Amino acid sequence: MMTEESKRKPIGVILREKGVITADHVQFALMEQKISTERFGEILERLGFITQYDVATTIAWQENLPYLDIEDVVPGEKELQLFNKNICYKNLFLPLKIEDNQIDIAIADHFTINDVTQIITRQTGLRPRIHCVEKNKLINKINASYYFLENPVESLLEKEINLLKQDTEHARGYEKFIGFLLQYAVKMRATDIHIRPMTSSLSIAFRVDGVMVAVLALPGSLLRLVSALKLKAEIDIAEQRLPQDGRFSETILHNSYDFRVSTIVTKHGENMVVRILPVSSAVMGLSQLGFYPEDVKLVEDIFTEPSGIVLLTGPTGSGKSTTLFAGIRCLDLMKKNVVTVENPIEYRIPLLRQTQVNEKAGYTFSDAIRYFLRHDPDVILVGEIRDHETAETAVSASTTGHLVLSTLHTNSAIGAISRLKDLGVNSFLIADSLLGVVSQRLVRKICPYCKESYEATKEEKDYLQDQDINIIYRGKTCDFCSGTGYHGRTLVYEILKVDKKMAAMIDKNESLDVISRYAQEHGFTNIFDVCRKKVKEGVTTVDETKRVLGKMRL
Repeated sequence: MMTEESKRKPIGVILREKGVITADHVQFALMEQKISTERFGEILERLGFITQYDVATTIAWQENLPYLDIEDVVPGEKELQLFNKNICYKNLFLPLKIEDNQIDIAIADHFTINDVTQIITRQTGLRPRIHCVEKNKLINKINASYYFLENPVESLLEKEINLLKQDTEHARGYEKFIGFLLQYAVKMRATDIHIRPMTSSLSIAFRVDGVMVAVLALPGSLLRLVSALKLKAEIDIAEQRLPQDGRFSETILHNSYDFRVSTIVTKHGENMVVRILPVSSAVMGLSQLGFYPEDVKLVEDIFTEPSGIVLLTGPTGSGKSTTLFAGIRCLDLMKKNVVTVENPIEYRIPLLRQTQVNEKAGYTFSDAIRYFLRHDPDVILVGEIRDHETAETAVSASTTGHLVLSTLHTNSAIGAISRLKDLGVNSFLIADSLLGVVSQRLVRKICPYCKESYEATKEEKDYLQDQDINIIYRGKTCDFCSGTGYHGRTLVYEILKVDKKMAAMIDKNESLDVISRYAQEHGFTNIFDVCRKKVKEGVTTVDETKRVLGKMRL
């Protein structure tokens, strides 16, 4: 519990007392501060010692205020109109919702609480309820909220479509349309834009929270959009017979993005997918991703072993790299030399020696590991193991005193054992090196704005294999979740920790069924059990569980 003494302490002191940072981190940051104009806390964050989540939750604790994930909130229009953007930006606050005689306010800097309270009271006469949020998330929310309030991108897209349809002489370019389309995709939190030619039209869909959502239908006369995007991505527009790849970069609402463009030729024309990649992403902690506290401790134990190999498994887009870097935060980066080879570099951490695959130059995952061994590494991160050479090199490195972290495509944690065998790794090497496997999926979370409880049906109870479940939850659909009933995603997972007896079973080539039974007898919880727990807690739904894990279950 917070005391008057702790309330007077600087945030850095509290973070140290809570074990988030160490004396070594403080000493290193002080050295950096001598050649920097940044605040001490900003240096700690830049170096990767702390996250903005650490700062926000500590401020909330220190000031006896609630923490809020502002990405799960949509400010009301009338609330935004009470203040102009410049006041919000200068004082780092955002009005969220008026209720009775109070107004919810998001802030990121505890030094501004008194000033913000005075501004709110003077300008509205309402009593502020302060919530602590991460600084970057708040700045992004301020920019996006006020921009889209003044520039309704859906209306701007419709207007541009009408102008392009009327342009029978093809004199109008597609630059504005593409700009609005990219803004709309960012607003919707899309990870991919799909441009799909139909018989007489062009369909545009976004992938949001892992699910395709149709957003626009364009007349066939606007098929030139594909050529315009090919030009932007420096793809040969004359070639319409073969698949092609390209890329371009854009800054949208003060954030930089890379767009990776890929085409294939279909019966109705060129199909295009544009992958949206933020240039910089914030590293999150394991608990933020959705791990339960007891499982956070288990993952931390695996990641802090001195040598061996740790694998993250799951399908493409299941968040393996995000978990990998959350796990890296468990390591003492001040005392370890961590080298990485990635494709691409998604999270930038200054104390890591990060490199990127360049196949044209002959720099592959397996080549990188061999080079790394000459750089006195403690930890080697390999973006993906997908062939015999990389698998063999990674496992060999893990048996020579190094901790190797990587990802693998398998459907389960136990399946990683057979997958390594399929890639040509000997059983005795797997037994000698494998520390643990985390297999994961991402499931959509129920929208907080339209969440409702209801009585579980017999079919749902049967699927969950729990006849004692009576009340579960779903989203009714609303404007905030764009009519889906879901907003955001969380992890479901299973963690396999390889002990001495299991290693001996792997060495003897015991079947996966035998190994699985042993794991379950010793506390292994499978991914379905975690998903069921999150259904009972109202985090996700039975339908979402079926979509991600299948009706037959894993």
